[in-house]
Amino acid sequence: PPAPHRPESMMRCVLIAAMAVSAVEAFVSSGAGLNLAAPKARASTPLSVRMGKSAAQKAEVLSALNDRLSSAQFMFNTELEGITVKEISQLRTSLPAGSQAMVIKNTLLKKAAEGTPWEACEPLAKQSNLWIVVDEDVKGTITAFKKWSKEAKKEDVQGGVLEGNMYDAKGVEAIGQLPTKQELYAQIAGSIQAVPSKLAGTVKEIPQKTSRAIKLAFVPDE
Repeated sequence: PPAPHRPESMMRCVLIAAMAVSAVEAFVSSGAGLNLAAPKARASTPLSVRMGKSAAQKAEVLSALNDRLSSAQFMFNTELEGITVKEISQLRTSLPAGSQAMVIKNTLLKKAAEGTPWEACEPLAKQSNLWIVVDEDVKGTITAFKKWSKEAKKEDVQGGVLEGNMYDAKGVEAIGQLPTKQELYAQIAGSIQAVPSKLAGTVKEIPQKTSRAIKLAFVPDE
């Protein structure tokens, strides 16, 4: 016969259900849930970001780059050499909304990243780079970049930065295989739907097993 359900197993199911519900509520309230709205328009940004000549221009450019990085959650780079302006434009068009391909001077990037989690990009800011800055769709952006680099016969990813940590090319590839927010939301929703049915089955079996236990308790010894 199947092993009996223990009370602690039932409590564990209840706790899992409560945690899952709380996770989804937090997930949705934070705006990280499934977004059914029309994709937001990609902001118009220059292909190349470099310091201006005057102090006011430099401050303006640095401020704009700081704002751009503050909204991003991930960025990665590839070597710029051999890539034309037309090819960069083609890449930019292929990227998901909220992701941008930008040529950023190393000195400017280091200055903007100073004192922020993006400071981890310093080892990557050596030669001329094309940076792909990502707001939300990390998986879709890496997939689009790899498709573009293969078709254009360009260099692959060199490295990237996520949450203050630098990753090499293999690390970026691994990040690109992580589930998207929509996929995570679907997994959580599926888990929540599964828990009540399992919990209901557990609760339904308790009276029957309790009844059998009471009957056995009063069976006279032979």
